[in-house]
Amino acid sequence: MSLPKPSTNKHNSINSLVNKHMKMVDKFVSELQQLDVKLWIEGGNLRYKAPKEKLTPDLLAQMKDRKEEIINFLSQPHPTNTNYHGSLIAKPENITVDKVANLSYKEFASRYLNPLQPVVITDAIQDWKALSTWTPEFFKNNYGSKEVTVDTQRYQLRNFIDLVLASTEEKPCSYLKDTDIPGLFTELLADIEPTLLYSQYNWLLSPMLYIPAADPVKQRNAFLELLIAGQGTKFPILHFDYWHLHAFIMQVYGEKEFTLFSPVQTEYLYPVDTSSNRSLIPDIHQPDLEQFPLFAKATPIKVIVKPGETIFVPSGWWHTTRMLTPSIAVTMNCLTNSNWDRFSQDLTRDLVNSLTSLKNHQSRITILESNISSYLDNLVRLLASVDPN
Repeated sequence: MSLPKPSTNKHNSINSLVNKHMKMVDKFVSELQQLDVKLWIEGGNLRYKAPKEKLTPDLLAQMKDRKEEIINFLSQPHPTNTNYHGSLIAKPENITVDKVANLSYKEFASRYLNPLQPVVITDAIQDWKALSTWTPEFFKNNYGSKEVTVDTQRYQLRNFIDLVLASTEEKPCSYLKDTDIPGLFTELLADIEPTLLYSQYNWLLSPMLYIPAADPVKQRNAFLELLIAGQGTKFPILHFDYWHLHAFIMQVYGEKEFTLFSPVQTEYLYPVDTSSNRSLIPDIHQPDLEQFPLFAKATPIKVIVKPGETIFVPSGWWHTTRMLTPSIAVTMNCLTNSNWDRFSQDLTRDLVNSLTSLKNHQSRITILESNISSYLDNLVRLLASVDPN
């Protein structure tokens, strides 16, 4: 028995409705294009970049309401409207890092924090005393006897500073990192005030959040750390910050070049494993393309950060640095609603791994993971209740 043929009129009517709907979406997308709004899909989510004066609250609301429609439209390999040229979609290689000043927190949240876009803010720490006092000589003269660990080796700070000042592109010194400012240089906290405006809703500082796997001092101060290195020194690892935390790096002295890769390029960056935030590539400036052939497809985004400037590196963005001069910087991490989901996944994984052993039954692990997830789900509701974002 043959199946009845669908009604031609009904079929045409459906096609007409689909085409009409697509034209409406295309029209809206074209209007965004005329406003120089760039859109792209990242990790299944809609991302955007636009001049601040172009995105009105009404337009932002429309983009939010029509998010799924826009994602479906951009996902099509050949959009139906012949006027569409693809120039609306921002490819990773076309994304640059803005340098901005006089940025309100609301503007920062809407343009960079929530869309997960890096930015350099040129005046965020303009009132810090450290800008006029912190130099390599300052640390050598005032804290020379302090002991610091650099790449597992212990130094008196004065001796390490000598290495920093002698560092060259050909013979770079090691990189002082993971140095807790509140613990080792408590009295210098006054030099880096006021607190960064753009981290004012940092959930890491909330007493409601307790991370047993983190150092309590670092947790209270949002992993506030000192970075010192010499000319030619490179950060040793291409990475994104642990637990998918956001990072603010405040450049106090000297200049450094940041190289960033969008999370959509992860497949080209050879993570150690599927859950790792570290790349296997030892030096992206001189990569072994026989060993890491996919890296040839990755497109870096480079930006030079100067004294007094602050770079925001969003959750999941791969990055590394190279010192152009002797350099002193302060870094801190940040947790908000914008990176909570990935943070909670990472934290749950680490807690489960630390609280179980191979002798545990899988059922116990599943129950533990469920309890942790339930706790974090309830916690995020409390944190979000006091966060305007």
